[in-house]
Amino acid sequence: MWDKINVWQYQQIYNALNTKDKDATDLDLEVKLVGIVNNMTEMQIDSLPLTEYKELSKTIAFLNEPIQGTAKKHISISNSNRYRINYDISKMPFARYIESKVFSEDLYGNLHKLAATMVIPQKRKLGIWFDEKYDASKHQEYSDDMLNAKFVDVYHSLVFFYQVYRNWIEVSQGYLENKMVAAGMNQEQAKEVVQSLCIILDGNIAPNLLPNTKIAELAKRMNLAQ
Repeated sequence: MWDKINVWQYQQIYNALNTKDKDATDLDLEVKLVGIVNNMTEMQIDSLPLTEYKELSKTIAFLNEPIQGTAKKHISISNSNRYRINYDISKMPFARYIESKVFSEDLYGNLHKLAATMVIPQKRKLGIWFDEKYDASKHQEYSDDMLNAKFVDVYHSLVFFYQVYRNWIEVSQGYLENKMVAAGMNQEQAKEVVQSLCIILDGNIAPNLLPNTKIAELAKRMNLAQ
């Protein structure tokens, strides 16, 4: 079922599990998660007969399962909309290093924006996909597309990208610092940015995706109720 969840849905799931509401019950959380997974409003869920709701509530059981998948070469949004993932860090424009630092400070909320920094848009002509030039002014458009991409594809590709990125930064610190100085920073500021990138990436290469304890407790309560 993880392969049916898009990036936007994952962000909503993560927020639901991490938003502290002292008045919310486990049932409130369950209803919210069932709605997110099935693209239904809470009002629609509340209107269901009990037997139908119990059956539908089983659709969130996968949240307690590991997220299986592999890094992809391409992210497909639709039959006519596809992106190639650029794992060649040396070809990434300098400005996108800075973007990745900013977006990484809120990994989950900016997952789609981070993904948009590592892709190359493609167009299909006569049945063959061709790269288009990455247009920084269209970053928001690329980000919006990533919201509709399969979460497992984006996540596993992003993890691999981060691993490559972290290793490349480690062996290219001098190059990056020189580029930042050329862009107007002083040497001390440039070193600080590179060190910050390394620290942020160390924390995000294998992020703690969902609060497993909360998921397990919810799953246990659901099983008892059935």
